Amino acid sequence: MTSLENKVLQCASGEKRLNPDELRQYFGTYAERVVLAVLLENAEKKTVIEHFPLILKELLAVYPNLSLKLSPNLSDQTQFTYIKDAQTLSISATIVDEAKAHSPYGIVVHSDKAENPDKVLFSELYPDILAPKQTEQTVEKKGFFAKLFGK
Repeated sequence: MTSLENKVLQCASGEKRLNPDELRQYFGTYAERVVLAVLLENAEKKTVIEHFPLILKELLAVYPNLSLKLSPNLSDQTQFTYIKDAQTLSISATIVDEAKAHSPYGIVVHSDKAENPDKVLFSELYPDILAPKQTEQTVEKKGFFAKLFGK
């Protein structure tokens, strides 16, 4: 009977986790361990998927013990691609589906200890990857009379 009473008391007092909202946001890890966080809409972009293996290699050189956590809201093909990239570098990859989690992130890369980097958002660390490439600048051609009269 005491185990039932203990269970009722635990449920009434709330969760036993420290910072449960932070844990939900970062797929079960603390913010100070996160070294890269990619927003859900950016994680589906082709340029991010193409550059991700190189980015993981760079992060692995700085932070030796990394883990990759993926949102269940990513498409199956995208999840498979990220998991395959992580496995080639011997990084553990997990799809985290917590019932009450409402994370804006599609990918969270974290270390096994507190790292506290200044910037963790993909859009801040790699803005050139997300920016559209400007290959041809549109040059307005001037006609004969515009050249003649300087307009």
